[in-house]
Amino acid sequence: MRIVSLTPSASEIIFELGLGSSLVGVSHECNFPTEVNKLEKLSSSSINPHGSQSDIDFQVRETLQTNDSLYQINTERLNDLKPDFIVTQGICDVCSISSSQIEVELKGTLCTLPSSTKIISLIGRTFDGICDDIIMLGNKLNSIISAKNHIDKAREKREILKRQTKYDHRILCLEWIDPYFSAGHWVPEQIELAGFNSAIGQTGDQSRILSADEIVDSDPYAIALICCGYNLEQNLTFSSQLFHDDRLNHLDPFKENRVYSFDADSYFSRPTTRILEGSIQLRSQILGNQI
Repeated sequence: MRIVSLTPSASEIIFELGLGSSLVGVSHECNFPTEVNKLEKLSSSSINPHGSQSDIDFQVRETLQTNDSLYQINTERLNDLKPDFIVTQGICDVCSISSSQIEVELKGTLCTLPSSTKIISLIGRTFDGICDDIIMLGNKLNSIISAKNHIDKAREKREILKRQTKYDHRILCLEWIDPYFSAGHWVPEQIELAGFNSAIGQTGDQSRILSADEIVDSDPYAIALICCGYNLEQNLTFSSQLFHDDRLNHLDPFKENRVYSFDADSYFSRPTTRILEGSIQLRSQILGNQI
């Protein structure tokens, strides 16, 4: 069996299912587990990922308005690898290569893959949806026992989190700061599993642009910087930028030093069961020595 993964969460799950040796190619964004870095990268970004968040947002909007793709796929190498399965996602066209783009590529004149090549799309927007995706992958890739074992452990961990002491604190998670974006999909659920309340948005909601007034009106106890695709060090930099926004820096999280940064790329941006670790980190940072 030959598998190509074109989204980071799929690569992670495939290794969890014990199928890492079947992976023959991955996307440029795939970086976990470390073994994935030895595999051939089959994609690249059409925009400059090293600009400011404002620059990146501008590039993304311009690209989408012209119906161009945010990602380029090396179709020639994809043909050469002859995968039986191509795994991608159907949640967000911005975050990584989507199933709709793959379908267009497969219909293109440059594609010579056989009709037997199957596309698998991950669509989970909640913890349960993520678990459903893992079971679905296990079924399609003949690794259902590993999938069920992995899900059983994750659900046990979730139940432990649910039994923790609850707090009335309203937590605002931001997945972008220029412009401000709320963190949607599974993140409000992560906040709840950490024992808090989501200041903006409910589990399964889309991420969306926020005005400064909305942030003020949400009256957050704490703000968590989980800018999509960025690691801890990068989000710490964004946190320092946030303190310079005079529309917000009068709020309690700034005055009481309750603005926190996280490794979003590992624990918040990707729909895998590692989002539970994100909840644990969120609780630990916000409560500190109160735990």
